[in-house]
Amino acid sequence: MGSPHDNTAPSPQAPVRLPVMFAQYPVGLGHTGGGDNWISFESFDFKSQNPVFNIALYIPGDALTTSYKSDYASTQLGALGAMGDKAVKHIQNQGGPAGGMSIENLKSALAASSSAQTSEGAAVGLLSTAARTDVMVQGTKTIMERAQGAVLNPYTVAAYQGPTDMRTHDFTFQMLPQDVNESKACIKIVNAFKRSMLPSHGGGSETAAPSMLFGYPDQYRISFFINGEELPDDGTSPMFNIGKSVCTACDLDFTTESVPLFFGGTQYPVTISMKLSFMELEVMYRERIDQGA
Repeated sequence: MGSPHDNTAPSPQAPVRLPVMFAQYPVGLGHTGGGDNWISFESFDFKSQNPVFNIALYIPGDALTTSYKSDYASTQLGALGAMGDKAVKHIQNQGGPAGGMSIENLKSALAASSSAQTSEGAAVGLLSTAARTDVMVQGTKTIMERAQGAVLNPYTVAAYQGPTDMRTHDFTFQMLPQDVNESKACIKIVNAFKRSMLPSHGGGSETAAPSMLFGYPDQYRISFFINGEELPDDGTSPMFNIGKSVCTACDLDFTTESVPLFFGGTQYPVTISMKLSFMELEVMYRERIDQGA
């Protein structure tokens, strides 16, 4: 989509589908005086992946933010686990054994690690026994720790959990239509997002009977256009691109400075505030950075 006004008809060979809705706000977006920076929302049917709408909106103040996270958890290895961890690190630091990471190599490294810890062996053995006995005799572990003036090292490490969450992005649009016709156009945009983010519900044995199933809502391709050009989808992108997403919330406010105002003789509001929340469908990994994410 090189312009928010691009509404090229589908190829004659394309399968028959419902017409794609094209809309924009403000009206002059992409033209002289209307701004050369915008954000494009392309909605696709979940099952067929056919386009549903293509809406271009100005870039709001909260649009150019994103976040990257790596999740770690504190994990207690215990003495035996710590020995295994040290053994593995020892093998890695030595460049790895000729036979690779085998059980025999690990056992040898564990034995070496164990013999190197004999200076604390008596106290560790006593506290370990107390910890096991504490299951049967409440307080034994605490008593022995106080007597020794020491506690067992839990060998806490930061364990990487892998990608555990999706990126989210929010956009807040403030629409100030100049007349009732522009207000109608804004309401059309709002209703398109409302409809697209919700599931379909049809089918029941009778018109009065509810369906047993909901159809998946649409998915979205969100693109930034800066100076009339879409951001590159590779590592040269100066900002970031958003992966295929779903809309998780659409918050609407039709009041104007805490007062409900409408164009004279109509029910169309003078002010429309719309906050859209999206969640990506893929977790982040480093190769996606090379794709401009």
